[in-house]
Amino acid sequence: MSNSNRSKRIKPLKLPHIPSPCQDCPFRKDSLQGWLGEERITGILQAESFVCHKKKDMQCAGHMLINGDHNAFVRLASRLRIALRLTGVEQVFESKAACIEHHKN
Repeated sequence: MSNSNRSKRIKPLKLPHIPSPCQDCPFRKDSLQGWLGEERITGILQAESFVCHKKKDMQCAGHMLINGDHNAFVRLASRLRIALRLTGVEQVFESKAACIEHHKN
């Protein structure tokens, strides 16, 4: 098999993630106010990464969007030169502080 035929069969590497925040994402501005409480959301925001609470085998888009390069999954994708193509940045809080304030009881 020639190199050109072999390279045509190699599929681009994909990483398991949700491309945009789901309707119930805790990082969305329209999430239920006071839902998680200050302590829980602070812990989640400080985590290196966070899986979607609906699809447990996929990384959460909201966590990646709000944390950017502070999210280990985003850094991994960058190192591997894999475009995550995340959308919905306008749906998530502009800052971690705003997200924490929203989730306070």
